[in-house]
Amino acid sequence: MDAKRRLLAVTLAVMLSSVTSLPVQAEYTDDTWLENVIGPELLALGDEFGCHGLEDISPEEDTETVGACSQYVASRINASRWGQNLISFGTPEGEISENLTEALVEEGFRIVGDMSESDDPRLRVIARNGGSIESGLSDRSLIENSEPGKLVSLYWIARIDDMNIRRDRDVVDWLSEQPYWFTTWGEWVTHEESSSRITVNPVNGSTKISNPSSLGWATPGTIKITGLADRPDMEWSDGGYAPLDPEENRLRGGYRYSNDTLIITIPQGESVILSGVQEDDIQVEATLFNDLEKGVTIAGHHATNMREWSQDFRDTPLRFTWLIERSEIPERTLFLPILALSVLIATPLAIRWVLIKDKEDASYNWSSNLDAVRNHLPDNS
Repeated sequence: MDAKRRLLAVTLAVMLSSVTSLPVQAEYTDDTWLENVIGPELLALGDEFGCHGLEDISPEEDTETVGACSQYVASRINASRWGQNLISFGTPEGEISENLTEALVEEGFRIVGDMSESDDPRLRVIARNGGSIESGLSDRSLIENSEPGKLVSLYWIARIDDMNIRRDRDVVDWLSEQPYWFTTWGEWVTHEESSSRITVNPVNGSTKISNPSSLGWATPGTIKITGLADRPDMEWSDGGYAPLDPEENRLRGGYRYSNDTLIITIPQGESVILSGVQEDDIQVEATLFNDLEKGVTIAGHHATNMREWSQDFRDTPLRFTWLIERSEIPERTLFLPILALSVLIATPLAIRWVLIKDKEDASYNWSSNLDAVRNHLPDNS
């Protein structure tokens, strides 16, 4: 009997340990939409993919989440149509610590935001200056009254816990019709850098404009040339690009001439010669793509599911900086193990009760039958 009890105890221990053991390290899900269908479509349209870390873990508290998120995203999709490497990271609100700064820089991130602060010259901080596009929280005036020539960055999140967030349809529709350059964090910064590297030199009575290649993203740069007497003939090093329409708001190589002013967006590694134009007769300055009024991007925060986060904007020209976050698999609870334990305990008790009951019933029936037989026997007394 003791051997049977010991065997039962060991069996119960093994069964309970298998159902009650919790993972030592959290497990995370994969968003298949990131690398299939939706992610590639948005990438081709001009969206950017960056990082926001791992769900429910602050990168300030655990800087290893920076590398974990970077590896997760980079193994599934490029950061931009201009470059493969991720450069944008959604950082916690407030001052960015030295430890987090070093972790970000080590992983190649150099653009952060959008409620953060940093004095480190290696990081470019993007501010949330355009409010949100959430219904009930949006403020169109923040966009309209923003400084010309600057980037307006808005906030979007599709879900908080189990609550779905609704976009402001009116603001989205209005914004989609504005003469703004729809861009991303990384595209804005690298376009600015690319524009600043463009050189202007005299060549045989003409002017040569060149945009050298860089080690980072191959983002084009844009300059504005004024002081022209007429539209010049242009000789591109790589065959040339179609003229830009005034309403074009998606970055590409090209040019637009209007009122003695020439806007040129030059891809990296290429050049263009303005025939007959003397360098001393013109003025050159960096400008926004197509000389548009301002840049606008929407930062998609804590993006764990690309279908959920992007489905309301698929038919708009708006461009997003997706800050990808890897979501955690829900933890196992003790409900099922406790239920299993209850069943394991209750089952043998129930069986034992049934057996005892059957035994009692059998004993009662045997006694009753015996009395009945006795009553039918003749009395010999």
